[in-house]
This record gives sequence, structure tokens and C-alpha cells, in this order.
Amino acid sequence: MENELTIYVSASAEMDAECELLGQFLAEITRSTRWNIKRTPGRHEYANPDVETLHKSQFYLILMGVDINAPIGVELREAQQAGIPILAYRNISEVATPAAAFFIHNSGVVWRRYETPQGFIRDLERELITRLVEGTPGYGLNMADIEDLSARLERLKESEEGAKAANEDARRGAGRGGVILPSD
Repeated sequence: MENELTIYVSASAEMDAECELLGQFLAEITRSTRWNIKRTPGRHEYANPDVETLHKSQFYLILMGVDINAPIGVELREAQQAGIPILAYRNISEVATPAAAFFIHNSGVVWRRYETPQGFIRDLERELITRLVEGTPGYGLNMADIEDLSARLERLKESEEGAKAANEDARRGAGRGGVILPSD
């Protein structure tokens, strides 16, 4: 491996599915870059956040579900103060607790919304690849990786446009009433 990038992930235990997909995605994103993932200490670890690793990270990812757990707020504040690029996602499939809603509203970050772990990883893939390509050479990626990432980003955009067009076509029909004929 020629290069190593670190992503610090603030996420409670309820976000395990998203974190698993993140690991799978990072394992296959580039050929010459090794990813180091550091995550919020678990509920029963009684540990402080790894501020040293957080400050050395190239990206900070925060995942919000139904509730907020300590020390996620401390980790976000540290990332903001250190100027680390923040990727903030919140699952909107369930209603957040009052504490989580207050935190989300007052966090000072722009939250990207998703409803399923697969929706999260699709959006993160596009967002992270864009940041990696735009941030080069700052991330130390080689030219082959940059070309691969650019091509992957283009394929993602094309598939999203195709899916959007298919959804628009699928909505045509008897939405406001009509006669439906049997097919032969």
C-alpha cells in the first residue's frame, strides 16, 4: 500500500449496518490506498474519544439515528475545531428523540438524509469520491486511482439519471383515472 487515509466515525451501536457497509465500500474504493477507520467508543467501553486519531483524520463521518450517545458531541466539536471535512448523515426512517433532534438542530452542520443503510452508502459513495477527486493531490492518490474514481463517479451519475428517468416513466398512466386495458 502506498497511501493511508483515516476516517473517524461517530456512530452509536444502532448504526452498525451503516458502518459495516462503510467498511465494505472503503475496502474496494482504491487499489493503492489503505483506509483506517476509527469509531466512537462503544456504550460499555467507558472510554474517551481518540482525539489524537481524530485530529489526524482526513475525514470525519457522523451518523445519527434515533438517539445520540456520548461522546459523539465531543467528537463533532473536535472535528469542527480542527477543520476536518465533515460528512454528516441522519437516518430519517424513524423519529429522533428530543435529545437527538436538539443536537441535530444545533450542531452547525448540514445533514444529508437517508432512509436505509443502502441509501446511505450510495450517497456517501458519491460524496466521498467527489471529495477525493477534488482534493487531489492532497490525499496522495496516484493517477490510476484518480482515473478509476472519476470513471466510477461518472457511472454513478449515469445510473442515477437512468433511475430517475425510469421513475418518471413509471409514474405515467392512470394516476388521475382512466381505462386500463388488458395486455395480450
